[in-house]
Formats: sequence, C-alpha cells, structure tokens
Amino acid sequence: RVRKISKNPNSGRNYYLVDANFLANRFIAPAIAPDSNSRTRIEKCNEWWDEIEAQLKQNKARVYIPDICIAETFQVLAKKYYKEKWFKNPVDLNNARERLGKFITIPAKTLKATKRIIKVHDISTTRDLIISVDRFYELFLKKNKKVSLPNLIIVATAKYLIDFFDVPKDRLHIVTLDVDLWGGSKDIQELPNAYNPTQKDDGRD
Repeated sequence: RVRKISKNPNSGRNYYLVDANFLANRFIAPAIAPDSNSRTRIEKCNEWWDEIEAQLKQNKARVYIPDICIAETFQVLAKKYYKEKWFKNPVDLNNARERLGKFITIPAKTLKATKRIIKVHDISTTRDLIISVDRFYELFLKKNKKVSLPNLIIVATAKYLIDFFDVPKDRLHIVTLDVDLWGGSKDIQELPNAYNPTQKDDGRD
C-alpha cells in the first residue's frame, strides 16, 4: 500500500490516531536522552509532530487519542524520571506533564464557542471497542505479531472511527512506534495505514 500522507488534503482533513510513546516523545527534549539512538528517535517524532501541529493550526487535521493511551503517556513520562532517570529533577517531569496536559485539554471557552475547532479529541474505551479487541488480537497473532492491549485499543478505535463516525479510511493515519502494530497492520485490509516515524519508508507528500 502507498504509505504517504498529504500535507495539503484537497478537501476535509487528515485524522491522526497516535500511540503513547509517539505522544510522550513530543514532551521529552532530545538532549536528555542517554544515547544517540534515543535522541534520533525523539527527533524523528518531533519532525512528525511539527507537521501535524502545522496542519492542526490550519484546521487541516485532527488528533485522536484513546483514553487508555493518555494514561499510558503519563506513565511513560513518569518512567523517564523514576526508573530511567532521563529527567534529573522533579520540576522537569512536572513541566513535561503540564505540557502534555495542556495539549490534550480543551479550554472551556473553546468548547462554548459557536464555531469551535477541536484539534485533539480523546476517545473513551466503550463496549464497541472492547468487543473488537479480541478479534484484532487474533488477527495480529495470526501474523505472528505481539501487540499490547493499549495498541489493540488503538486499532479497535481506528475501526470504530471508520464505522461509527464515517472518518474516511484513506484520511485516517495511525502513528505508532510499536513495530509489531506498524508491521502487522499492513496485512489487515480493514485497517488504515499505520506509520512509524522512525522508519525510512514512511513519510508525507
């Protein structure tokens, strides 16, 4: 399948469904990473985020995040402080948390506006998503791919957005750093394209 995302969709917008690690890397400075591979990984994620946020400002994009992935993102940031020691001081962790919170929170003024523009939308884990998890687990298992529960929620959410909200499949883009989710989704035709910013063959037009 062609793996390109148009920067300027002719009509409508791009819809991005993101995982926790990709989201967390937006709030981690590359300089604090302990090795060059980790720094490069964060830098590549930030290149993608720069483009996504540019599209958000032009109302050409929307970001969807399953609520379980939001919780996992806070966990990823905490792990960088308590276990991996990337953040040297509590204030550094708190700053990253606050930036994340600001990104995912919609001000009341925006919500009350007549012509409101929602850039980021969280998706609750509903019965419809939970039911789909078992089926997608089986599909990925048949491809010899081990996908975590949060990432199974992501693909279930993708299917949910297509079926219940009429989000065009060709405009919905899963962005993940999980290699098994990225690779396995290529062979599941009902799913939209999944992109991994660290892979050379993934990109935007």
